[in-house]
Amino acid sequence: MFTKSNKAVIAAAVAGALFALTGSVAANDALIDKLYDKGVINDAEYKEIKADKGDPNSLKGKYKGGFKWETLDGKNKFQFAGRIQSDFYDYNHDLEEDTFAIRRVYLGVKATIDEIWGLEATFNPDSNELEYGYLDFKPSKKFIARFGAQKFYSGFEEGTSSRFTDFLERSVADGLQPGKQIGIQLFGEPIKKTFFYSIGYYNGEGKNADESGNDADGKDSMFAAAYNAANLMGGGKDTIAHVGYSASQGTRNRPGDNIIFSLDGEARGDTFGTWSLAAGPNDFSRDHTNLSYVAAKGPFKFQGELTKVSVETPVQNDEVEANYMVFTYMLTGEHYVKSYSLKGMKGVKPNAPYSKAGGTGAWEIGIRKSEWDAQAVADANYSGADLVKTTTVGVKWMPNEKVRFMLNLVDTKYNTPIVATAGNEEAVMFRSQIDF
Repeated sequence: MFTKSNKAVIAAAVAGALFALTGSVAANDALIDKLYDKGVINDAEYKEIKADKGDPNSLKGKYKGGFKWETLDGKNKFQFAGRIQSDFYDYNHDLEEDTFAIRRVYLGVKATIDEIWGLEATFNPDSNELEYGYLDFKPSKKFIARFGAQKFYSGFEEGTSSRFTDFLERSVADGLQPGKQIGIQLFGEPIKKTFFYSIGYYNGEGKNADESGNDADGKDSMFAAAYNAANLMGGGKDTIAHVGYSASQGTRNRPGDNIIFSLDGEARGDTFGTWSLAAGPNDFSRDHTNLSYVAAKGPFKFQGELTKVSVETPVQNDEVEANYMVFTYMLTGEHYVKSYSLKGMKGVKPNAPYSKAGGTGAWEIGIRKSEWDAQAVADANYSGADLVKTTTVGVKWMPNEKVRFMLNLVDTKYNTPIVATAGNEEAVMFRSQIDF
C-alpha cells in the first residue's frame, strides 16, 4: 500500500513519464488535475507539484465554484463574481404594482495577493452604487482584519448571502441589523466550525455611506460571537447546534429627517412603520442586540433570531424588537451541515445535480413566522402599524449550486390598516437566480 508521504513522488513520476512519452504539457496537467480531483494527492502536494513544473507566477484558469485563475504556487488568486436575481410580485391590493423586477445585479472581482492580502470590489449597476469595497489582511483564518465597505456579522440571517437565504426576502428582524457599513472589522474562527468572533467599528450611516458631517460623526462599536455546540453535545457530523450573540452601541447626531427606521414588509409592499426621534437634543444613543440559534439534523433545519434596538435621549427612551422562526426540510435529502458556516448558511450542493444527463437537483420546502413589535414606542414617536405578524411558506428548486428558483406565499397581518382596509397583505413572489 502506498502511504501519503510518497503519493506526491508517485504522482510526479507518473506525470513525468506521461510527459516524456507524449511531450504534452496539457496531458501532464490533465493527469495531475485528475489525481488531485480523485484525492490521490492533497492540496499541499498538488501545489508542490505544480510549483515544480514551471514559473510559479504564471496563471492557470479553472472553473470550481466559479470562474477562477491562480498562480501555480496557489499564493495569488483572482475571480469574477456576481449574481442576477429576477423577481415577480403579485399583490392582493392595488397600492403596489404586480410586476416583474430585477431585485439584484452584482458584478465584481475578488482576489488574493501573496496569500495574506485579499480584496473585493462589487458594484450594483441596477442601483448604481457600490455594494462591497474592502481590503483584507488575513494571516490565518483565526484572525482577519477587513477595511472598507463590508457586511458586519451581527446576525446569522444577515451573515447569509442573499444568494442562499431561506426565502426571497430576509425577515423583518433583519431590518434592524447594522448590515453593510463602512469601517473596520476584526474576525476569525479560532476553532474551525466551532467558535467565531467579530469586533467592528463603523460609521453607522448604512450601506456605502460616509458620515453626514462634522456635527454628526459618531461611530458605532460592535461585538459578535457564535458557537456551534454539535461536537460538545455528541450530535454527530450531520448536526448543527448554533447559538450566536451580538451587541452594538453608538452615539449619533439627529438625522435631517429625524427618522430612525422606516421598514417595508417581507413582501416588499408599502412601508408599514416609521420610527422617529422626539423633539429635543440633537445627540442620541442607539443600542442593538441580537440572539440567533440554529438546530439542524440531516435534512431538517430550525432557525430563529430575536433582535432589539433601543434609542435614548434625555426626553426619549424607546425600544423596538423583532423575531422570526424558520423550519426547512430538504426533500431530496441534502444535509444542512454541508452548507453551514458560523457566519451564515452557504450554497447547497445537490446530491444529484440536474443536467442533460438527468438528475433531480435539490428541492426544499419551508415556513417562516415573524413578528415586528414597536408597541413599546411612544405614539408620538411612531406612525403606522406597531405590531406586524407575517407567515411565509416557500418551495425552492436548486438544479445545481449556482442556480435557484424560489416560490413564496406571504401573508402579513397589521394591527393598524396599512394596505386596503382589511389591515393585511397577501403576495405571491417568484425568483429566478444565478450566481457565479
